[in-house]
Amino acid sequence: MMIQKLNEMSLLPEFSRSTALSHENAELIHNDALDAARIEHQRVREAALRAFENNELAILQLRLREQAAQETKRLMLERERAQLAARVIELQRTHIPLPKAPHRPPTPPRAETPPQACSPPAPKDLESSREEQRHEKQKEGSTVISETQEPKQSSPPTPPTNQTDIKTQVPLNKMDPLKQVIPQHQSQARAQPLHSDPYIHPGASRYLEIHQQLKRLRAYMKEQSTQNPNLKKKMSEGRRVIRMSIGQLTEGKGANKQQMSKILTILKDAHAASDYPVEPGMFIVTTPSTIHGVPSHLPGLFIWLLNVFSKMLVKQLIDEAGVSPKAADPIGVLAVSIFAQKDLLWRESSLIDILIAKMRVVCPVLFGLRGNEKTEEGRKRLGWWKLDGRWVEEQVHYTRMTGLGAGFAAIALRDFSKSALKNPYPPSNYWQSMASILNTPDPSSTQYLVVKAMIENYEQRFLAFYGSFGKSAFRLALIDFPSRAPSTNVAASALKVLGDKLRRDVGLRL
Repeated sequence: MMIQKLNEMSLLPEFSRSTALSHENAELIHNDALDAARIEHQRVREAALRAFENNELAILQLRLREQAAQETKRLMLERERAQLAARVIELQRTHIPLPKAPHRPPTPPRAETPPQACSPPAPKDLESSREEQRHEKQKEGSTVISETQEPKQSSPPTPPTNQTDIKTQVPLNKMDPLKQVIPQHQSQARAQPLHSDPYIHPGASRYLEIHQQLKRLRAYMKEQSTQNPNLKKKMSEGRRVIRMSIGQLTEGKGANKQQMSKILTILKDAHAASDYPVEPGMFIVTTPSTIHGVPSHLPGLFIWLLNVFSKMLVKQLIDEAGVSPKAADPIGVLAVSIFAQKDLLWRESSLIDILIAKMRVVCPVLFGLRGNEKTEEGRKRLGWWKLDGRWVEEQVHYTRMTGLGAGFAAIALRDFSKSALKNPYPPSNYWQSMASILNTPDPSSTQYLVVKAMIENYEQRFLAFYGSFGKSAFRLALIDFPSRAPSTNVAASALKVLGDKLRRDVGLRL
């Protein structure tokens, strides 16, 4: 029956199954059917392959469009960031020159009066005149001593005659010939704090001096690079590698080994150079003692790259950790790991004060400084940023302070108990900074936000270092400190909420 229907549909002559099998053209009919089936199969297969290829091309095109959109957005953000950075650099270079003191003509020598024939003075008058002469000689002697045993001149004071000091000061005299470099043996007098308030960090003023020295170093290296194309190339390449490596930091243990290796290679190559020597003691709060065999100077390119590295770290803390405080941890790990390297030490001391000096400028609250957020002077003391000559919005300022507070905790609260390296910035600095802020009278919202950023995500590390003493400090920071603020202060309320959160999630009972 089925064969009959097939025969009718195909319009073949009607024959039975036995007849078909015995038909003389049965093999040809079978081969023709196979060929037709093969052709149809090939057609279907080619159509499927074309559809598959078209689908793959469409997916690839969509993926490329997404990548192009992402790259376009990245380039736009980098362009905006570069414009803002250029604007910031322009504002930093802008300064108001101080008025020069009027020229004072030299005092003419005394006219010698000819001796007069007069009666000799009485013994009392003679003795008083000798006392006056002795007093004048003492005054002249004190003047000579105060000017390092040199005659009084109108030119700037000459450098000290110590051979070691002369060698170390030559590069910086070239950097700024109008200013006399402070000798190394005067570092203790130089580092005396300018503030009398007991809650201010003792090195707050010294860090500002280090920051000024770094500015002079930057100007000096820029001037030298215009005369040395090879130096300019090294500076440009080093800055590029450091900026890209820091921008690629991610969270996770061991996730940033490649970035750290690139930065270490650049810094070690610069450390091995011998040109443009600079006295490293000017970039350290306390100059370490002399060690036999250790040079008294380091290459200027190496210090300049450390300055670039520190600047990029601070910028990354502001951009990334301000929005997500947990992003500060890989930045702190990289900073401490680089400054702890033995090959980058000087007289067995780290140069991390270069980084801390920049933190001192952008976040003075960490060092105990305070100010009124409603006044110009108060905002300057708090590190409130200016953009295009105007103060940034409150939210922008608070975001910056959050990132810097979290970054400071990520730098200071590192555990080196299982490492062969020496901690360049031990946890005692965190304790001292916390004490400076908590003892500040009349704290502002900036102080409350910085304390919150220093504690959040780092409470376990702090307690691991200080135990019950750390709990006492947290009680002051999370209970007593915010209670000093008015009830309408949002930042202080957020600090109280953090205390409640730690009590609920971590079980921290204060």
